[in-house]
Amino acid sequence: MKAKIIYFLLLVTVGVSVSLYVLTNYDLVEKGSASSTSDSLELPASEHVTEEENTYGSDAANEIVDKKLETESADSEYIYYLTDDKIIEAINDGKETDEVFRESFKLPLLSSTGKDDSTFEYMDVFINTPYRLVESHSYNQYMLYDKTASIDEVMSLINYNSISFTAYVQRGTARMLATELIQDGTVIESYKIDNTVKGDMKTIFFSVDAIDFREPAILKIFEKSNPSKYSQYQISFEDHIK
Repeated sequence: MKAKIIYFLLLVTVGVSVSLYVLTNYDLVEKGSASSTSDSLELPASEHVTEEENTYGSDAANEIVDKKLETESADSEYIYYLTDDKIIEAINDGKETDEVFRESFKLPLLSSTGKDDSTFEYMDVFINTPYRLVESHSYNQYMLYDKTASIDEVMSLINYNSISFTAYVQRGTARMLATELIQDGTVIESYKIDNTVKGDMKTIFFSVDAIDFREPAILKIFEKSNPSKYSQYQISFEDHIK
């Protein structure tokens, strides 16, 4: 009888142990499942961050495009802006141009105190609009090399942020001369000056943003050693639109 009771107790003990083991493992599985579910929830969160980054990149790209369009719009409002048709026209004019056409970019002499000085006597001053630069390049290519300039080729000559003037002077005197661009009583500083090695050409560059193209201006060229000797040239910007 005692043996039966002991056997029964042993079976109960084993059953309880098995039950505890199953329940324990079931709890671990549930916890593992919950952890797995939590991990899977991280994926959408991660993807959302990626989408935000991509959206930001898209906005940045759009901002660049918008800025480009704004720049192009600003350029098209520039007094000397050239459409493709105008560039082609300038190239063709360069092949057929004559002295009368080139004179249309020449600045008229307003006054001079150096008329008896050969330095000023043989001076001619031109405004280098984009049209003139294209036309001049086309002229040189055609006359020197029997070649017609292409649109892509002349595009490198066009800079809508800068306007320049070239003074053709007596050989060797370019470095002896200084310049001032005066508009509404204010002197506009140049940001770059080029003198040819021979000293027969002086080119002065100005920022477009510093100039009001609706108003006239004066380009003054004078001797560095004797500023009282000078020539002044009238600039009416609208007269040089082509």
